[in-house]
Amino acid sequence: MPNMSDIRFHIKSVKQTRQITNAMHMVSAARMRRALDGIQKNRAYFFHALDIIVDIRRHTGDITHPYITHREGKKVAYIVVAGEKGLSGSYNHAVLSLADHCMEDKEVVALYTVGSVASFHYLRRGSAPDRHFERLAERPKLDQVRRMMTILTEKYDRGEIDELRIVYTHFINTLSREPMEQKLLPVELNDFQRQRPESLADKAYDRTHILYDPSPAHVLDALIPQLLIGYVYGAIVHAYASENCSRMAAMENATRSADKMIEKLTQQYHSVRQLTITNELADIIGAANAANATQAAERTYRPEEHKA
Repeated sequence: MPNMSDIRFHIKSVKQTRQITNAMHMVSAARMRRALDGIQKNRAYFFHALDIIVDIRRHTGDITHPYITHREGKKVAYIVVAGEKGLSGSYNHAVLSLADHCMEDKEVVALYTVGSVASFHYLRRGSAPDRHFERLAERPKLDQVRRMMTILTEKYDRGEIDELRIVYTHFINTLSREPMEQKLLPVELNDFQRQRPESLADKAYDRTHILYDPSPAHVLDALIPQLLIGYVYGAIVHAYASENCSRMAAMENATRSADKMIEKLTQQYHSVRQLTITNELADIIGAANAANATQAAERTYRPEEHKA
Protein backbone atom coordinates (compact mmCIF):
# COMPACT_ATOMS: atom_id res chain seq x y z
CA MET A 1 0.00 0.00 0.00
CA PRO A 2 1.41 3.44 -0.90
CA ASN A 3 2.35 5.75 1.93
CA MET A 4 0.78 9.13 2.60
CA SER A 5 3.53 11.18 0.96
CA ASP A 6 3.13 9.28 -2.32
CA ILE A 7 -0.64 9.81 -2.29
CA ARG A 8 -0.24 13.53 -1.50
CA PHE A 9 2.15 13.88 -4.45
CA HIS A 10 -0.31 12.03 -6.72
CA ILE A 11 -3.19 14.28 -5.61
CA LYS A 12 -1.11 17.39 -6.26
CA SER A 13 -0.16 16.26 -9.79
CA VAL A 14 -3.79 15.39 -10.64
CA LYS A 15 -4.94 18.81 -9.39
CA GLN A 16 -2.38 20.50 -11.63
CA THR A 17 -3.60 18.45 -14.61
CA ARG A 18 -7.18 19.38 -13.75
CA GLN A 19 -6.28 23.07 -13.83
CA ILE A 20 -4.85 22.64 -17.33
CA THR A 21 -7.85 20.71 -18.68
CA ASN A 22 -10.31 23.16 -17.12
CA ALA A 23 -8.44 26.11 -18.66
CA MET A 24 -8.41 24.41 -22.07
CA HIS A 25 -12.15 23.78 -21.73
CA MET A 26 -12.84 27.48 -21.14
CA VAL A 27 -10.53 28.59 -23.96
CA SER A 28 -12.16 26.15 -26.40
CA ALA A 29 -15.62 27.38 -25.39
CA ALA A 30 -14.63 30.99 -26.12
CA ARG A 31 -13.11 30.04 -29.49
CA MET A 32 -16.18 28.02 -30.42
CA ARG A 33 -18.48 30.98 -29.70
CA ARG A 34 -16.28 33.18 -31.89
CA ALA A 35 -16.42 30.62 -34.70
CA LEU A 36 -20.22 30.40 -34.41
CA ASP A 37 -20.43 34.14 -35.03
CA GLY A 38 -18.39 33.64 -38.19
CA ILE A 39 -20.70 30.83 -39.34
CA GLN A 40 -23.78 33.02 -38.96
CA LYS A 41 -22.20 35.89 -40.88
CA ASN A 42 -20.98 33.67 -43.70
CA ARG A 43 -24.31 31.87 -44.14
CA ALA A 44 -26.22 34.99 -45.12
CA TYR A 45 -23.68 35.91 -47.81
CA PHE A 46 -23.29 32.39 -49.18
CA PHE A 47 -26.97 31.54 -49.55
CA HIS A 48 -27.78 34.95 -51.03
CA ALA A 49 -25.15 34.39 -53.73
CA LEU A 50 -26.50 30.86 -54.24
CA ASP A 51 -30.04 32.21 -54.72
CA ILE A 52 -28.81 34.54 -57.45
CA ILE A 53 -27.09 31.70 -59.33
CA VAL A 54 -30.19 29.52 -59.05
CA ASP A 55 -32.33 32.38 -60.28
CA ILE A 56 -30.10 32.95 -63.31
CA ARG A 57 -30.36 29.30 -64.30
CA ARG A 58 -34.11 29.22 -63.67
CA HIS A 59 -35.28 32.41 -65.38
CA THR A 60 -32.76 33.26 -68.06
CA GLY A 61 -32.95 30.21 -70.30
CA ASP A 62 -30.28 27.60 -70.91
CA ILE A 63 -26.93 29.05 -69.95
CA THR A 64 -23.83 26.90 -70.13
CA HIS A 65 -20.84 27.67 -68.00
CA PRO A 66 -17.59 25.73 -67.49
CA TYR A 67 -18.10 25.67 -63.74
CA ILE A 68 -21.54 24.06 -63.93
CA THR A 69 -20.86 21.67 -66.81
CA HIS A 70 -19.95 18.09 -65.98
CA ARG A 71 -16.67 16.75 -67.40
CA GLU A 72 -15.85 13.22 -68.41
CA GLY A 73 -12.35 13.22 -66.92
CA LYS A 74 -11.48 11.62 -63.60
CA LYS A 75 -8.68 13.85 -62.29
CA VAL A 76 -9.69 15.06 -58.83
CA ALA A 77 -8.24 17.68 -56.50
CA TYR A 78 -8.99 17.55 -52.77
CA ILE A 79 -9.01 20.10 -49.98
CA VAL A 80 -8.82 18.38 -46.58
CA VAL A 81 -9.57 20.48 -43.50
CA ALA A 82 -8.48 19.10 -40.11
CA GLY A 83 -7.29 20.52 -36.81
CA GLU A 84 -4.13 22.31 -35.75
CA LYS A 85 -3.52 20.11 -32.72
CA GLY A 86 -4.80 17.08 -30.87
CA LEU A 87 -6.65 16.71 -27.56
CA SER A 88 -9.96 16.99 -29.41
CA GLY A 89 -11.42 13.51 -29.05
CA SER A 90 -12.16 11.73 -32.31
CA TYR A 91 -12.41 14.94 -34.38
CA ASN A 92 -9.22 14.56 -36.44
CA HIS A 93 -9.52 10.78 -36.77
CA ALA A 94 -13.09 11.01 -38.11
CA VAL A 95 -12.43 13.62 -40.79
CA LEU A 96 -9.13 12.10 -41.94
CA SER A 97 -10.66 8.61 -42.11
CA LEU A 98 -13.44 9.98 -44.31
CA ALA A 99 -10.91 11.75 -46.55
CA ASP A 100 -8.84 8.57 -46.94
CA HIS A 101 -11.97 6.56 -47.75
CA CYS A 102 -13.15 9.10 -50.34
CA MET A 103 -9.75 9.19 -52.08
CA GLU A 104 -9.30 5.41 -52.26
CA ASP A 105 -10.95 4.90 -55.66
CA LYS A 106 -10.21 8.31 -57.22
CA GLU A 107 -7.36 9.64 -59.29
CA VAL A 108 -6.13 12.38 -56.96
CA VAL A 109 -3.79 14.73 -58.79
CA ALA A 110 -3.70 17.59 -56.26
CA LEU A 111 -4.03 17.65 -52.48
CA TYR A 112 -4.35 20.79 -50.41
CA THR A 113 -4.51 20.56 -46.62
CA VAL A 114 -5.70 23.05 -44.01
CA GLY A 115 -4.38 22.34 -40.53
CA SER A 116 -1.10 20.84 -39.35
CA VAL A 117 -2.71 17.53 -38.34
CA ALA A 118 -3.84 16.89 -41.93
CA SER A 119 -0.40 17.82 -43.29
CA PHE A 120 1.43 15.46 -40.89
CA HIS A 121 -1.09 12.71 -41.60
CA TYR A 122 -0.34 12.65 -45.32
CA LEU A 123 3.38 13.18 -44.81
CA ARG A 124 3.45 10.03 -42.66
CA ARG A 125 1.62 8.18 -45.41
CA GLY A 126 4.24 9.22 -47.94
CA SER A 127 1.97 11.51 -49.99
CA ALA A 128 3.04 15.05 -49.28
CA PRO A 129 0.35 17.71 -49.87
CA ASP A 130 0.87 19.98 -52.85
CA ARG A 131 0.15 22.92 -50.60
CA HIS A 132 -0.60 23.15 -46.91
CA PHE A 133 -2.14 26.02 -44.99
CA GLU A 134 -1.47 26.04 -41.26
CA ARG A 135 -3.07 28.33 -38.68
CA LEU A 136 -5.60 29.35 -41.32
CA ALA A 137 -8.60 28.08 -39.35
CA GLU A 138 -7.68 29.97 -36.18
CA ARG A 139 -7.88 33.35 -37.91
CA PRO A 140 -9.51 32.69 -41.29
CA LYS A 141 -8.99 35.45 -43.83
CA LEU A 142 -10.74 35.74 -47.15
CA ASP A 143 -7.51 36.81 -48.85
CA GLN A 144 -5.83 33.49 -48.05
CA VAL A 145 -8.90 31.49 -49.08
CA ARG A 146 -9.17 33.53 -52.27
CA ARG A 147 -5.54 32.79 -53.17
CA MET A 148 -6.05 29.09 -52.63
CA MET A 149 -9.24 29.01 -54.70
CA THR A 150 -7.66 31.10 -57.46
CA ILE A 151 -4.90 28.50 -57.84
CA LEU A 152 -7.41 25.64 -57.96
CA THR A 153 -9.86 27.32 -60.35
CA GLU A 154 -6.96 28.11 -62.68
CA LYS A 155 -6.02 24.43 -62.64
CA TYR A 156 -9.65 23.62 -63.46
CA ASP A 157 -9.69 26.15 -66.31
CA ARG A 158 -6.51 24.65 -67.79
CA GLY A 159 -7.97 21.14 -67.60
CA GLU A 160 -5.41 19.91 -65.07
CA ILE A 161 -8.25 18.78 -62.81
CA ASP A 162 -11.79 17.69 -63.65
CA GLU A 163 -13.29 17.83 -60.16
CA LEU A 164 -12.62 19.77 -57.00
CA ARG A 165 -13.80 18.35 -53.68
CA ILE A 166 -13.48 19.35 -50.04
CA VAL A 167 -13.59 17.19 -46.90
CA TYR A 168 -14.30 18.93 -43.62
CA THR A 169 -16.42 18.64 -40.47
CA HIS A 170 -19.83 20.28 -40.70
CA PHE A 171 -20.93 21.89 -37.44
CA ILE A 172 -24.60 21.14 -36.63
CA ASN A 173 -24.80 22.06 -32.96
CA THR A 174 -22.72 21.71 -29.81
CA LEU A 175 -23.70 18.05 -29.50
CA SER A 176 -23.51 17.01 -33.14
CA ARG A 177 -20.81 17.34 -35.80
CA GLU A 178 -20.60 15.48 -39.09
CA PRO A 179 -17.53 14.85 -41.30
CA MET A 180 -18.64 15.34 -44.89
CA GLU A 181 -17.41 15.51 -48.47
CA GLN A 182 -18.66 18.20 -50.84
CA LYS A 183 -18.04 18.57 -54.57
CA LEU A 184 -17.12 22.16 -55.41
CA LEU A 185 -16.44 21.92 -59.13
CA PRO A 186 -18.39 21.42 -61.25
CA VAL A 187 -21.00 23.15 -59.13
CA GLU A 188 -24.00 21.03 -58.13
CA LEU A 189 -26.51 23.61 -56.92
CA ASN A 190 -28.86 21.04 -55.41
CA ASP A 191 -26.11 19.84 -53.06
CA PHE A 192 -25.66 23.35 -51.73
CA GLN A 193 -29.41 23.90 -51.44
CA ARG A 194 -29.79 20.84 -49.21
CA GLN A 195 -27.51 22.45 -46.65
CA ARG A 196 -29.72 25.53 -46.29
CA PRO A 197 -31.21 25.92 -42.79
CA GLU A 198 -34.95 26.48 -42.60
CA SER A 199 -34.37 29.89 -41.05
CA LEU A 200 -32.59 31.03 -44.23
CA ALA A 201 -35.21 29.74 -46.66
CA ASP A 202 -35.75 32.42 -49.28
CA LYS A 203 -39.40 32.01 -50.17
CA ALA A 204 -40.85 35.48 -50.24
CA TYR A 205 -38.30 37.38 -52.29
CA ASP A 206 -39.29 37.64 -55.96
CA ARG A 207 -36.42 37.85 -58.45
CA THR A 208 -38.39 37.32 -61.64
CA HIS A 209 -37.98 40.95 -62.71
CA ILE A 210 -34.27 41.30 -61.98
CA LEU A 211 -32.04 42.27 -64.92
CA TYR A 212 -28.42 41.13 -64.88
CA ASP A 213 -25.91 43.50 -66.45
CA PRO A 214 -23.99 43.16 -68.71
CA SER A 215 -25.40 39.61 -69.07
CA PRO A 216 -26.29 36.61 -66.91
CA ALA A 217 -23.23 34.77 -68.22
CA HIS A 218 -20.92 37.58 -67.08
CA VAL A 219 -22.60 37.61 -63.69
CA LEU A 220 -22.02 33.87 -63.39
CA ASP A 221 -18.35 34.37 -64.33
CA ALA A 222 -17.96 36.73 -61.39
CA LEU A 223 -20.33 35.11 -58.92
CA ILE A 224 -19.48 31.39 -59.06
CA PRO A 225 -15.84 31.91 -57.94
CA GLN A 226 -17.13 34.08 -55.10
CA LEU A 227 -19.62 31.36 -54.18
CA LEU A 228 -16.81 28.80 -54.01
CA ILE A 229 -14.65 31.13 -51.93
CA GLY A 230 -17.57 31.70 -49.57
CA TYR A 231 -18.22 27.98 -49.23
CA VAL A 232 -14.58 27.09 -48.54
CA TYR A 233 -14.31 29.94 -46.04
CA GLY A 234 -17.48 28.66 -44.35
CA ALA A 235 -16.16 25.10 -44.35
CA ILE A 236 -12.98 26.23 -42.58
CA VAL A 237 -15.03 28.12 -39.98
CA HIS A 238 -17.30 25.09 -39.53
CA ALA A 239 -14.24 22.87 -39.03
CA TYR A 240 -12.74 25.26 -36.48
CA ALA A 241 -16.01 25.40 -34.53
CA SER A 242 -16.23 21.59 -34.63
CA GLU A 243 -12.63 21.19 -33.49
CA ASN A 244 -13.09 23.47 -30.49
CA CYS A 245 -16.43 21.93 -29.64
CA SER A 246 -14.83 18.47 -29.65
CA ARG A 247 -11.91 19.73 -27.60
CA MET A 248 -14.30 21.41 -25.16
CA ALA A 249 -16.15 18.11 -24.66
CA ALA A 250 -12.89 16.17 -24.34
CA MET A 251 -11.48 18.58 -21.76
CA GLU A 252 -14.76 18.58 -19.85
CA ASN A 253 -14.60 14.78 -19.65
CA ALA A 254 -10.94 14.95 -18.62
CA THR A 255 -11.76 17.49 -15.88
CA ARG A 256 -14.60 15.29 -14.64
CA SER A 257 -12.29 12.27 -14.59
CA ALA A 258 -9.70 14.28 -12.65
CA ASP A 259 -12.33 15.23 -10.08
CA LYS A 260 -13.26 11.57 -9.63
CA MET A 261 -9.60 10.57 -9.32
CA ILE A 262 -8.95 13.31 -6.75
CA GLU A 263 -11.93 12.14 -4.73
CA LYS A 264 -10.75 8.53 -4.89
CA LEU A 265 -7.18 9.45 -3.93
CA THR A 266 -8.44 11.62 -1.08
CA GLN A 267 -10.45 8.71 0.28
CA GLN A 268 -7.39 6.47 -0.07
CA TYR A 269 -5.26 9.08 1.70
CA HIS A 270 -7.70 9.24 4.63
CA SER A 271 -7.83 5.44 4.82
CA VAL A 272 -4.04 5.19 4.92
CA ARG A 273 -3.88 8.03 7.45
CA GLN A 274 -6.44 6.34 9.69
CA LEU A 275 -4.62 3.04 9.39
CA THR A 276 -1.32 4.74 10.24
CA ILE A 277 -2.86 6.44 13.27
CA THR A 278 -4.45 3.17 14.37
CA ASN A 279 -1.13 1.35 14.08
CA GLU A 280 0.65 4.10 15.99
CA LEU A 281 -1.98 3.99 18.72
CA ALA A 282 -1.68 0.21 18.86
CA ASP A 283 2.09 0.54 19.22
CA ILE A 284 1.71 3.15 21.95
CA ILE A 285 -0.89 1.10 23.83
CA GLY A 286 1.22 -2.04 23.43
CA ALA A 287 4.29 -0.23 24.74
CA ALA A 288 2.27 1.21 27.65
CA ASN A 289 0.88 -2.22 28.51
CA ALA A 290 4.36 -3.69 28.39
CA ALA A 291 5.67 -0.93 30.65
CA ASN A 292 2.81 -1.44 33.10
CA ALA A 293 3.42 -5.18 33.13
CA THR A 294 7.12 -4.62 33.83
CA GLN A 295 6.35 -2.24 36.69
CA ALA A 296 3.85 -4.69 38.14
CA ALA A 297 6.39 -7.49 37.97
CA GLU A 298 9.00 -5.33 39.68
CA ARG A 299 6.59 -4.48 42.48
CA THR A 300 5.70 -8.12 42.95
CA TYR A 301 9.30 -9.34 43.02
CA ARG A 302 11.16 -8.20 46.21
CA PRO A 303 14.68 -9.58 46.56
CA GLU A 304 15.00 -8.86 50.35
CA GLU A 305 12.10 -11.17 51.08
CA HIS A 306 13.75 -13.99 49.17
CA LYS A 307 16.99 -13.47 51.14
CA ALA A 308 15.15 -13.68 54.46
